[in-house]
Amino acid sequence: MTKLLKIFFALIFSSPFLISQTIQANWECVGAFVEYTHVVREFESPEDSTDGTYDITVSWPQSTSPFYTGAPLYTRTIKTYAIGDTVTVVQVPLVSPELLALYGVAMNVDLNDDGTFTINEGSTYPTTEAENCSTYATFPAVSEDGTWTGGTGFTHPDNPNRYSMGWGISLSDVFAQFGAADLAGGTYGVDYGVGTDMENWGRVTLDYTDADHTVPTNLDIFWEAHDGTASGLGVNDDGQLNDFFGVFGSPADTVTITNTEGYLAYLHPDTMLWYNLGWTGSGESFSIPAIGAGGNTVDPTDPSSFEIDPISGDTLPSGTVMAYNGYLFDPAGADGIPFSGDEGLAPTGYFLTYNYLEAGQRFTGTFQALLGAGMGLEDALNAAADSVASVYVGADTSALIGSQVGASLNADYLACLQSGATEAQCNAILEAGPTMALVGVQQACIDEDGFYDGRVDDSGWDFDPEYGTGRLVFEVDNSCIVDNTTQRVNTFWVNSALVELDETAPIASTFELMGNYPNPFNPETKIKFSTERDSNVEVTIYSLLGEKINTIQNGQLSAGTYNISWIGQDQSGNKVPSGVYFYEVRSDNRTAKGKMLLLK
Repeated sequence: MTKLLKIFFALIFSSPFLISQTIQANWECVGAFVEYTHVVREFESPEDSTDGTYDITVSWPQSTSPFYTGAPLYTRTIKTYAIGDTVTVVQVPLVSPELLALYGVAMNVDLNDDGTFTINEGSTYPTTEAENCSTYATFPAVSEDGTWTGGTGFTHPDNPNRYSMGWGISLSDVFAQFGAADLAGGTYGVDYGVGTDMENWGRVTLDYTDADHTVPTNLDIFWEAHDGTASGLGVNDDGQLNDFFGVFGSPADTVTITNTEGYLAYLHPDTMLWYNLGWTGSGESFSIPAIGAGGNTVDPTDPSSFEIDPISGDTLPSGTVMAYNGYLFDPAGADGIPFSGDEGLAPTGYFLTYNYLEAGQRFTGTFQALLGAGMGLEDALNAAADSVASVYVGADTSALIGSQVGASLNADYLACLQSGATEAQCNAILEAGPTMALVGVQQACIDEDGFYDGRVDDSGWDFDPEYGTGRLVFEVDNSCIVDNTTQRVNTFWVNSALVELDETAPIASTFELMGNYPNPFNPETKIKFSTERDSNVEVTIYSLLGEKINTIQNGQLSAGTYNISWIGQDQSGNKVPSGVYFYEVRSDNRTAKGKMLLLK
């Protein structure tokens, strides 16, 4: 199945200003910050029932492993989402022209004061598509004419050359529909935003060369859009939500297994456990992650235990990765406490190995077959546990293990029913059968010195098809999680008549002024500089006497190399006389100055 999920990089353009600000110019996008929040929703459309799910599953053998093709497929659910859960928040920081180019984004737009806009030929935007429940980005070309609407706004009190207002799109065949928020009299969450009648909304902030707002230099556009009929995103022709998020990886880590071994070797009170596990003491490092593990425990005094997310600033456990395959390793069990005795995978070194998989299949198959043939519950449990133990020990020992396991499970099951629990709740008790049978084998094979010969525990090596034992490396399945997606996007633009992005320049590493060209000039020169970070940039022209002539750039620019044009005019649009002029480029608190000569 292939379908368009949503616009990964959209544009909003809004209709005529309610006051005298101008927006009219050709605008070039120089940066964007995109955030997607994927939230689980109820099944709604016919498309949902085709592939939709709330489960993340893993399977063995891996579909790409030819050595395992003869093995039966085993699938295990590792996470089930509830409606309303957040699946993931994806942040895409395309915050510089170089990153936009790397991702194939090129947006050039004419915005007009009459409420129209044109996306010009040569523009591209990324979208996400899904095939076989995997999401991926594509970069189609786009061009169209549309209309925009404007809302009320305000001049920034600390900067008279900056103006913000509501911004919406009213006609477009490509982009979502948004409303223009009332920024002057409205409040987020009350008049616009989540939970209001205007959940899909936008705003624009413009920087001008003058306090009269006649020459715009920079433009920032922000929008928030949610799947639904109001935005036109994530719905079918009948207005039903039909979006999904293709999950093909799982959170995992590269440290839990080695950390667990260190804990067993130096801290755990049972000194024999480390010696008796098959995977400890080998000296080989683990290159395959543990699926579902959460990384190092954050210790504020130990910088190696955490990382700082460069985008959000959040403190994250170190060692975490997004994995597409890995081990199922669980030393904690249901109670979350390591080695407390409830760990289902304890007999196979806390790894899901082939021995454990085989025990589960034997136990379940025997138990269900005998129950179906009319055998009583306890006898069927005895036989099922016996079938597991008989792989490793003689008939007398396996029969004894079977009777002990069967009697214990039967007693616990009957006690559960008598407590008033449902049959489904009590059936969960029987799932411990394979583990109990393997534990019985372990206990029968420990010598008088406490050493175990490891016949059940095949956790010391990855699966070997020749011998049919070892740790299983699971592949994360592609899952179509039905979701409602919210996109929040900040885009940054420059007036191409005044600010030219030098796309051929190398990635900027410093704040540097490269002078102006031509010099002398008539009637136009370009002041060239670079900035290595997102900053507020102001370019000001002064006379030989130090009088301010014009501010030709005043606004936020992303990292990059720029040419700022000056056509020999003052702030009122009058041509200035020939002579020497100075220019100052200020990036936040950094300043660089140059000199130029105008000849007529």
